[in-house]
Order: sequence, then structure tokens, then C-alpha cells
Amino acid sequence: MIWMLVILLLPLFVLLWKPVWFRDIQSLQSEENLRLYRERTAELAASDWADEDKAALQLELDREFLASDSGSDESVRAAGNTSSVRILVPVLIVAFASTFGLYQLWGASGELRATELLDKGEAVELTRLEREELMTLLGGASQRFPDQLEWGYLNARLLSAAGKYEQAFSVFESILKQMPEEASADRAATLTLMAESKFFAAGQRADETTYALIQQALDLNPQSRQALGLAGILAFELDKAADALMHWKTLWQSLPAGPESQVLAQGIRRAAERLQSQGESVDLSWLQRAELKVLVELSEEARAQVSEGDSVFVLARAVSGPPMPLAVQRMLVSDLPQVVTLSDAQAMAPGMNLSSFDKVSVVARVSKSGQPLPQSGDWQIVSEPVANNHGAVLKLVISQLVE
Repeated sequence: MIWMLVILLLPLFVLLWKPVWFRDIQSLQSEENLRLYRERTAELAASDWADEDKAALQLELDREFLASDSGSDESVRAAGNTSSVRILVPVLIVAFASTFGLYQLWGASGELRATELLDKGEAVELTRLEREELMTLLGGASQRFPDQLEWGYLNARLLSAAGKYEQAFSVFESILKQMPEEASADRAATLTLMAESKFFAAGQRADETTYALIQQALDLNPQSRQALGLAGILAFELDKAADALMHWKTLWQSLPAGPESQVLAQGIRRAAERLQSQGESVDLSWLQRAELKVLVELSEEARAQVSEGDSVFVLARAVSGPPMPLAVQRMLVSDLPQVVTLSDAQAMAPGMNLSSFDKVSVVARVSKSGQPLPQSGDWQIVSEPVANNHGAVLKLVISQLVE
């Protein structure tokens, strides 16, 4: 890059040096003219000619000196202009070409074009030529900026989408080597993509190496839905039905009720059937979605202290687990008494739903502030631990003042 900068500075150097260079030539010429003028003037003064003749000859010498000095000035300037044009034109051409080359080499034109195509791809489907151009640009960017892992990640994802799974695997593997050990979530996601690329590159045939990759991903992020799904598939194909059932159970419990969980339930039953054919007993009672029905009422004392527009929160928490609610319903005091249903559909985070925990406690709270966290002046009631699929309607009467 240094030599490119030197080339770019050459025109500036020439422009700055030109006046100094030609000024030196002009000065030398003027000094020579002045010396000759003085010699001839001295000779004329020492001659025996008449004063009138001396005056006429001196006037002629003065005119010749002025003419010669002016002519020298113009000739030097003309020569300088001509030579400067001859020099500067090719220098400027070289400088322009160098600038263009430098920008192409170290500039961001490729990255700008790649970003443009990525933005376009979010709105409309790219053409085949655009996809190929994008892959080329992303591949170049990932090589030029190896420390910026985003370029490599985008390149690998595009390669995978194009069915170039072996190349995608190599790029993901390179990215993983550069990731810091403490970036567990990113490492887990990259390991999952590596296993996915390897699985499809092998024609969707499972092997122990691919399964080991996905197990490493689950060690880093046990609740990753993508990793759990692929781990179940690999384990099932490797005739490890018990492991497949374990992975898919964890995944199913993190999903809300819907088409995705229904499809997964079919795979779970297939794994159970395989285990049963091997003489093992399998309990699939957990496939029944957890659901609690809760009748919420207000005690007379609490009703006298709250307003009709106050918020009422009904939530379930795991007895042994994190404090985050597994399901939440919100209503107003004016809605009470009322029966509410708590289910997996109200989960606030993956893996944190009713079906994931066998025992839960239910809280019903009138919030004066409108916030779900208890504050002084609120009224609430907390149930005893119950099963997440408690069949009967659970009755809660809000009667305790929060101090």
C-alpha cells in the first residue's frame, strides 16, 4: 500500500517543484544577460566617442538588454509550460489509474455491492446470476477481512442455501476456529450449522461424527430448538431411539401447541414404537399438553381496598426452577370472579412453559401499579404446589395484602 501512496503523491510533488525548477533556469539566464550588459556599458563609457554618440549607443544597449531579458523570460516560460504538460499528463493518468486500482484493491466497492444484493434479497428473490455474484463477493470479503466473521457467516449460509454443503461446512469450521471460547451461544449455533451442512452433504445420512458435532452444540446450548430437532433425527437414524426420544421430548416441551408440535409428536411416537419393539416400556403421558383452569375471586376485605380498573395477574411458576412465569393471564378487577386457563400457549420464553415442569404454584394478584411484580399495597394469593395438568378447577381467593 505504501508504493501506491507514493505514486499518488508524485503529481503533487511535480506541481510543487515545477516553479522552483524553472525559476532557477530563468534566474541563471537573467544573470548572464546582466553581466554582458554591464561589460558593454563599461566599454562604452571608456571609449573616446562623443557624448551624443555614447548616449545613443547606451540607449540601444538598454533596449537590447530589456528585450533579451523579456525574451528569455517568455522562452523559459513557454518551455516550462510545454515540458510540464508533457510530464503532468502521463503522471496524472498514472495517478488516476492508481487511485482506481487502490480503491478496487482496498476500497469497499465489493462490500457495498454485497450489502445492496443482501438488501434486495430480503425484498425479492435474487436471480441466478445475482446469487452467484453475491457468493463471489461474500467469499472475497471473508478472505479480505478474516477477522470480520459476519462476512464468512453470510457466505456459508448462502453456500448452504445453494446446496454447496461441503464448502459451507469448511467456512463454518473456519469461523468456529476464530471464535472465542466464551462465546458459547455463537459457538453452539455454528456447530449446529456445521452438523447440518455435513448431514446434507452426506445425502441426509447420519454418522457418529455429525452426531458428535450436534452433541457439542447441545452441551453449549441445551435449549436450542434447531439443535434438538437435528439431534433427534441423527439419533433416530443411528438406531439410538432412546436418545432421539430424549432430544425430541425436550424440544416438544419448549414448543407451543400448533402444527410444528403435532408433526414432532409423530416422530416421538415412532421413536417410542421402536423402543417398544425392542421390549422397552415407554410412558408418553407427557405428550398431553399441560393446562390449568383457575377460578379467581376477591375476598370482601380485598374488594373494599381495590378499584374496578386495577389489573389482575394470574400466573404459574415452577416449584423447582427459575422464577420466570410459565404462563400469564391478565384481566381487570371488574372481570372477577372469572375462570382463566393457563397453558403452554402463554409461555414467555422457549423451554419455559407448563409442560416443562411437573409441579407449579399459581399466583393471583391485584396490582395497583399495573405491573406484574408485587409491590406494597397489592393484594394476592399463592396456591400450594399442584401438578401441571391438575384436572379440577383450582380456586384462588385473593385475600393477602402485600406489605
